[in-house]
Amino acid sequence: NVKEERLFFTTEAKDAIRDADAVFIAVGTPSRRGDGHADLSYVYAAAEEIAELMDGFTVIVTKSTVPVGTGDEVEEIIRKKRPDGEFAVVSNPEFLREGAAIKDFKIPDRVVVGTDDDRAREVMQELYRPLFLNETPILFTARRTSELIKYAANAFLAVKITFINEMADLCEKVGANVQEVSRGIGLDGRIGKKF
Repeated sequence: NVKEERLFFTTEAKDAIRDADAVFIAVGTPSRRGDGHADLSYVYAAAEEIAELMDGFTVIVTKSTVPVGTGDEVEEIIRKKRPDGEFAVVSNPEFLREGAAIKDFKIPDRVVVGTDDDRAREVMQELYRPLFLNETPILFTARRTSELIKYAANAFLAVKITFINEMADLCEKVGANVQEVSRGIGLDGRIGKKF
C-alpha cells in the first residue's frame, strides 16, 4: 500500500485532512477523576482541528468509545466553527479485544456504522468494501444507536465475565470444576463458549 501510494504517514494534520474523504477520531476517552465520566476533551479537540482543516465534503468518523449523544456534540462543534462546511459525523465503534487487535481489525465479527446521511453511508460502504467482500456483517444504524451498541456490548461482556467469576467461587465451595461448567453452559448457542 505504501508503494502504491494508498498509504502514507505524516505528522501534519492539514496534509492528511484536506484531501480526505473520511477522517477518523480515534483518541482516548479516559475516565475523569471524581465523577468517572468519560473525558471527551480529546474528541472535542480533534473535532475542532478537523473543522479548521477539512475541505469539501468530509465524513468525520468517531471510533473512540463515547457516550450516546457525543456524535451530536461533535457535529455541533464542527458546525459552529464551519457553518458553511459540508460534512457528516458518523459513529463507527471499535470492537477490538486485548491481545487480538490486529486480527480483529482484519477479520472483525461485525462492523457497526451509525449515520443517516446517504453520502456518508456511501463513503463508509466503499471504505469497508473489502470486508464486505469477505462477508463481514456490516450493520448500518442511526448514529445514537451505534454509540449505544458499543456500550451495550461492553456491558454485556462485563456481565458475562462477572457471572463466570461468581460461578468459579461457587465451584470452589461445592467442589465443582468451573472449566467444565463453563464448557457445559457454553455449548448452549444462546450463551456461547467464550468467557
